[in-house]
Amino acid sequence: MSKPLNPQRRIVGGRAVVNRDWIREFTGASAGTAARWYKIRLEQPEEHRHPEKERIDGADFYDEQQFRDFYTWFQQEKASKVLKADPELYELDPETVVSINKAAELLNFSGASVIRKYQQANPGYFPDSVGEVEGPTGRMIQAFRVGDLQDFDRKRTGDRLGKAGRRPGPQPGAAVGRPSALEEVLAAELSARADGEPLTATQLAEQFAAERIERDGYHPGLAAELSVQYGGPQRAWEYAVRKALEHHPAAAPNRSEAADRRAAIALAAMSERGDVRGLAADLAREHGGSRDVWERAVKAARNLAGPTV
Repeated sequence: MSKPLNPQRRIVGGRAVVNRDWIREFTGASAGTAARWYKIRLEQPEEHRHPEKERIDGADFYDEQQFRDFYTWFQQEKASKVLKADPELYELDPETVVSINKAAELLNFSGASVIRKYQQANPGYFPDSVGEVEGPTGRMIQAFRVGDLQDFDRKRTGDRLGKAGRRPGPQPGAAVGRPSALEEVLAAELSARADGEPLTATQLAEQFAAERIERDGYHPGLAAELSVQYGGPQRAWEYAVRKALEHHPAAAPNRSEAADRRAAIALAAMSERGDVRGLAADLAREHGGSRDVWERAVKAARNLAGPTV
């Protein structure tokens, strides 16, 4: 079992320094990747180089602002090596629906088979189909919403602020470094606690999750509720809820109870909406958890309902 992260942020001489675990939490990098960034620092451009380590209380720390600068450069370098979308993608209305063939063309893929491979090998990576349209041979083929393709392309290129095709490298007037989504939505709360023990956004989210569990108990969909209440991606809150439950094991439902509860939710949804395509993904968004878990719940609901649903 891997050792849990212990992210730390300190103020030294009026500037913030962070430890390796903070870097891993901020970027999602593995221990090996984070170590390699430092190891090859002399191969990086001096103006964007990974900061040198500083020994504080027997542990290594790194200048936070310098690391954010490095990571921004690193992401942009990585983005510059990714295939860029056809500019037409951003000229279309986000609500426009296009065929899988057109989607592949807009994303500059070699063909629709690339999208199908993504769907088969990495479920959830590529946007869900929104239906079907007639293909060139008259056969019905998958269709996608242009806005979903635009969102996918922004994530694919690492450019979350503008259109694909932006010139790589630092942008004039752009902010150096980019806080995580949780840091952005919890900025005020983090600032209010600045005088106390330093907390990361994830640690603060865990506190909020733990407080809700202590007050109201755990229930499926808690992460979704916290995401609505405080903002930020639901996936980040799901992680916070899981960590909070580690400290409140009595509040966590056992596997069979949780599975039964999800099956009941899926059955109710099927009765209301029908056994529609994409139901598991919808339930995952509404109640939290992975699509795989909800696909099992939908399957269990089908068994409970029999052939009438």
